[in-house]
Amino acid sequence: HIIVENLPRTALAADIRRTLRRERVVGVDDVQVDLYRFTSNRRTYLTLSHPDFLQPNIAKLEMASVGGFLVSAYPTDIPSVNSESRGVKGRQLASKRGAITGTGPSGCIPNNGRHVCIWGLPPKVSSDSIREYLQKFGLTKLDDKSEIYQVPLPESAFSLFSRHLLRTQSLSDSYHIVRRVHMTYFQPEVFGKKFQVHACVVR
Repeated sequence: HIIVENLPRTALAADIRRTLRRERVVGVDDVQVDLYRFTSNRRTYLTLSHPDFLQPNIAKLEMASVGGFLVSAYPTDIPSVNSESRGVKGRQLASKRGAITGTGPSGCIPNNGRHVCIWGLPPKVSSDSIREYLQKFGLTKLDDKSEIYQVPLPESAFSLFSRHLLRTQSLSDSYHIVRRVHMTYFQPEVFGKKFQVHACVVR
């Protein structure tokens, strides 16, 4: 594996793949952006099809840039991914254990664009309150079966806000939600402008 660092925070796996093609980097089977609580950690993992590609690819990336940022590349071992969050029941159990942290390659979830991270919410807000808030924006596809999970804080950390992961039906639904709710206020009739909501598609 290769880790590529110093990426723009907005860089997606597709941006990385374009750079790899431009620099003629070969033998890359997978590209996974490293996330911290479902937001970019400014680095990505490249999975190679054969160890022989390691050193030549690192050499090709020495002077490469992504979005105007000069990147660095090193050999690495990719962190293990918890597979217990597969399926609805698996994700529910993982959430109860505080295991949906959003930290690691692709946040340790499938990088298919069917997840939205929402933060800036009250610390003890319920999934039902979030669902009701989203439905006010005409997001009618959200029902009682929609999966909304709170992202736990790291140990010994404190925050006046909470972060949640919403699983959607499609990539287009994810972008629709982000366009509608990003930079809005949660229940302004109750809290005023205390809780400004941020949202991004997890890719």
